[in-house]
Amino acid sequence: MQIFQIFAIAVSLALTVAAVAMLVPAVQSMLKVVRAGQPAHRSDNPAARTATMFKETLLHTRMLQWTVVGVMHWFVFAAFLFLSTAVAAAYFQLFKPDFAWPIIGHWYPYEWFSELIGALSTVGIVYLIIYRQKHHPRTEGRNSRFFGSTQWQAYFVEYLALLEGSAILFVRGAEWKLDEHAGRAHYPIASWIGDALYPDTAGSLENIIYAIAVFKIALAMVWLMVVARNLTMGIAWHRFTAWFNIWFKRESSGRTALGAIKPLTSGGKAITLDDIDDLDEDATLGAGTLEDFSWKGILDFTTCTECGRCQSQCPAWNTEKPLSPKLLVMGLREHAYAKAAGDPAHTDRVLVGSGAKGETHGAGGDVTDWFYNPPSGSAQGADFVIDEDVLWSCTSCGACVQQCPVDIEHVDHIMDMRRYQVLVESNFPAELNQLFKGLENKGNPWNMSSTARMDWAKGLDFEVPVVGEDLESLESVDWLFWVGCAGAYEDRAKKTTRAVAELLDIAGVSFGVLGNGETCTGDPARRAGNEFVFQGLASANVETFKEYKVKKVVSTCAHCFNTLKNEYKDFGIELEVVHHTQLLNRLVREGKLTPVQDGAGAAKRSITYHDPCYLGRHNQVYSPPRELLQVLPGAEYVEMERNSERSFCCGAGGARMWMEENLGERINLNRTREAVGTGADQIAVGCPFCRVMLADGLTAEQANGNAREEVEVLDVAQMLLASVRGESATKVPAGTTAGAAAGAATAGAAAATDVATKAEPSPGDVTVTEDTITSTADAGPAAKASGGSSLFDTPAPEPAKPAAPAEPASGGSLFDTPAPEPATPAAPAEPASTGGSLFDLAPAEPAPAAPAAPAETKPEPAAPTTPASGTTDLGAGGSLFDLTPAETKPESAAPTTPASGTTDLGAGGSLFDLAAPEPTPAPAAPAPTPAAQPASGEQATVSASETVAEAPAAPAASAPATSIPEGGSLFDLAAPEPTPAPAAPAPAPAAEPASGEQATEPSDVTVDHAPPSPAASAPASSIPEDGSLFDIVAPEPAAPSTPAPEPVAEEPADEEEPVAEAEAPLAEEDQPKPVSSDAAHKPRTDADINSGGSLFDL
Repeated sequence: MQIFQIFAIAVSLALTVAAVAMLVPAVQSMLKVVRAGQPAHRSDNPAARTATMFKETLLHTRMLQWTVVGVMHWFVFAAFLFLSTAVAAAYFQLFKPDFAWPIIGHWYPYEWFSELIGALSTVGIVYLIIYRQKHHPRTEGRNSRFFGSTQWQAYFVEYLALLEGSAILFVRGAEWKLDEHAGRAHYPIASWIGDALYPDTAGSLENIIYAIAVFKIALAMVWLMVVARNLTMGIAWHRFTAWFNIWFKRESSGRTALGAIKPLTSGGKAITLDDIDDLDEDATLGAGTLEDFSWKGILDFTTCTECGRCQSQCPAWNTEKPLSPKLLVMGLREHAYAKAAGDPAHTDRVLVGSGAKGETHGAGGDVTDWFYNPPSGSAQGADFVIDEDVLWSCTSCGACVQQCPVDIEHVDHIMDMRRYQVLVESNFPAELNQLFKGLENKGNPWNMSSTARMDWAKGLDFEVPVVGEDLESLESVDWLFWVGCAGAYEDRAKKTTRAVAELLDIAGVSFGVLGNGETCTGDPARRAGNEFVFQGLASANVETFKEYKVKKVVSTCAHCFNTLKNEYKDFGIELEVVHHTQLLNRLVREGKLTPVQDGAGAAKRSITYHDPCYLGRHNQVYSPPRELLQVLPGAEYVEMERNSERSFCCGAGGARMWMEENLGERINLNRTREAVGTGADQIAVGCPFCRVMLADGLTAEQANGNAREEVEVLDVAQMLLASVRGESATKVPAGTTAGAAAGAATAGAAAATDVATKAEPSPGDVTVTEDTITSTADAGPAAKASGGSSLFDTPAPEPAKPAAPAEPASGGSLFDTPAPEPATPAAPAEPASTGGSLFDLAPAEPAPAAPAAPAETKPEPAAPTTPASGTTDLGAGGSLFDLTPAETKPESAAPTTPASGTTDLGAGGSLFDLAAPEPTPAPAAPAPTPAAQPASGEQATVSASETVAEAPAAPAASAPATSIPEGGSLFDLAAPEPTPAPAAPAPAPAAEPASGEQATEPSDVTVDHAPPSPAASAPASSIPEDGSLFDIVAPEPAAPSTPAPEPVAEEPADEEEPVAEAEAPLAEEDQPKPVSSDAAHKPRTDADINSGGSLFDL
């Protein structure tokens, strides 16, 4: 035995012993950390699990989502597997240089594969090294998927893999030179390397083989020693742990951990509402410490390779928010192993905390220092593993889980941490209070009336059967049409609901709805961490389903679809659930729905489609919506760059719809820009949440001039309905000028029959009722890119503070003064001078007049939008009179004679800048007051038959004086003489407390509710007797403020108004202050509003 051979054997064995001595306790420590987690039952269906493991590892099915990188990684992976046999052979070569494995050692396929995989692995690892350097954080910053990864570990593994792969070829080349009888066919690649590098002498060749053998062994042992010293080195450890992590994945069928989220467990046992009283004192709900995760969760943390695929796809990270799924898992892994090792800096850390916001949200430093395991005692706040902004930035879109090549279940872990924060710590964003309140009290996120769920069906030319009213059970129809909360309350979604119902009716498909018996599926509560609210809602729905024998469900909401399909099975019911695009696509294929091939419905336009996360990634439904769009006549389909599995979230999932988005770029704007960038005329969606978010983003982009005005967001069902009917398929038909197109759009908006195919709410839409969300901002705080306030802007209603008095020149409000002390209610027969408002309608002549019946008014929408330019927002202040005059030149003075009984209230700077007419008898037949033009596009219009009802006018002699002294004030008017009250004053109807929905106003004059004013009490729905039009009190602060329509007849609502000249400061000492009439006052219906020049000249 040669000296060098002895040396090689000694070095190899010594390294082997050292490596094993270090590796064994390292593995034991790792197992100890993993076993610290809670039980997780992941051993069902072992055959399927084993098949999945081999499919995902050997075939690299998940790695190949990135094709080129996946192929190159497979080369390196295969070389690693083969290298295990090569290292084993190296031990034998130390004793026998020409050693070959029995039977297969000189088998052609084995030898060819050995050399081929050695060459390919060398090419593969060189490509991956170049790829990492090309996309290194030093050049791409946080846009690099390797941002935050431990770079030295990656370099170590990459260069070691390069040496391992090339060593196969070098040792084979030496074997070729040593084997005198082997042909070149046995060494197709290595023979050329051997000829170029090695001598022909046998002794030298043997020493070369010893050297290469010890080199291979040394590389392997050094690699093992390094990983043994670094248990958090996932880029190396995943070579071993990935096999187990894939085998123990959540779904034994092999699908990703998407769709349903894992049930709430404690000690490995699922927890339901019935178990709460029986829980042990030490039982935990969710994950509040590392030990609260399951052992599979800790194995997830251990296995992370830091590849950054999840980070590259995460919508939160891509919009400059602190959440990175990779950094989250890395932070939890670092904490797990540091805590297990007894590191005092991690012993008492909580999982979720809050750092000093000035530091954590600053522009300097590294995000990994701000939000993930900040140093103890640092300015960042310390003593937590992840910042709360990380936890609440997640949209639960599932992009991270979809991309992860080793099946880490990021979303489940985030939801478990949210559960602990909500159920145990009661620590969650303040906006979610309103969400939880609405779900618990009214069964919907917006706290709307639970009896308004069928408003979407008003005006349909066919009956929608309601189960429990028109149907005894669902056995007599094909489908239960699950409308959902958005489909019942949000106007855009209501239009989609109508479109689907009409298409099903056209196709002859029988269906029924639950109507007011439906309640929220609970999806937003569960994704927000409030598991028990979800379980309560789900249990109620399941009881209803069982009562009415529900088997087949179709839903227009991707979130409802996902929850009903994947999560209700845990509550004892199995449902066949389809998305409406799936059912409609089936009906088109069966010929039951046929798009019209020519005419307006076949107008040429381009369409792009946004994949809802809960339809696509969570449930793998990608083709049906696209197939529907591609059969629409005249439509050219264009795809966004990020689509299907890589589709970018709209920003509304994970209950983010009901949370403010204060960090980074708005997710919906990011996605909207991508959609607009395709040049598409229409953006198709298949989810009401996505529609709100993209519509909001589109409005913002159009306002900034970044998107064409004719671009619109529509549901796939609406597009199909327009095509089947042959109606105009585009907002602006091809070849139409902008002006003509605008006129056409306005005309189309007025047609009630087209409401189901409209993109946005319009005045007069039958879907717009008092229990309808029209503003995107009111749909949720996340949809505020286009401006506006939200129903969820305040965590809880609080008494409104008195509004500050307006400056004299700005035409402030009559009610911009502190509220007066409560006064004793005035008797109905007392005159205005004894109480009430200066603007109470004057009584008629002593002779009693029969009061007219109150005019019927249409319900008004509950949600405002930002008023159009030039329009005064009457709902923005505490009073109807908080009008701020536009800065424009004053118009001519108001006429002293009324024009045909109708006064233009919009011509002056204030409602009170109207010159009084000469006292003349009122016309015998006064013309009805024209309906006011709404101040925003969401206000319901009032038809001519629903204007103010009036009684014959009183003689002018009984009218109070209306002359305002020069330089004086409206309050200088003398009070009228006392006169008898009307014969039969009608009692004021009881007002319903504001809870997100406005009460219908059966008053003589249609007035929108204003925001809270100092004197507000319970909302009144009529004008009090001896009271005033302005005694209608504001709703509770929790209700949205609705911009009141301008009381103008002939002129547009957005006309600018000059500053009032005759109005004096409201704070004059000698001026009487306005007081509010008591709620017991009765409405006056015996006065002619049109008989004077002003509403107040009566």
